[in-house]
Amino acid sequence: MRIAMLLIRVMLGITFIAYGSQMVFSGFGEPMAMMTKLGFPAFFGILLGLFEFIGGILLVLGVLTNYVSVGIIVVMLGALFYIHIHQGYIASQYVITLIVMSIAVILSNSWKKLYKYIKALNP
Repeated sequence: MRIAMLLIRVMLGITFIAYGSQMVFSGFGEPMAMMTKLGFPAFFGILLGLFEFIGGILLVLGVLTNYVSVGIIVVMLGALFYIHIHQGYIASQYVITLIVMSIAVILSNSWKKLYKYIKALNP
């Protein structure tokens, strides 16, 4: 189970490093234009790129994984409801998969902590 969750967490991190690096190293022009087109301030594009890139690195390293996963869920829900939802399930399934992977990372960390508490209470 631990190896499976490690693979999910690392793959999720690599995915977001890839997407974030496209935004970070291309000068943020595209994400800023996209955010403006969606009615958000342009600097949200910069925040999005930085979050995806740095968050991906943190996931691969296993640092602050719950917080990063919650952030990914928020970002992907935004992508789902603002961009993909009108295209149907087939076009949205990648975003949905990333959301489910993030939920799995959160649950695996939560269960680890809960297991430690239960084990400490029942020696």
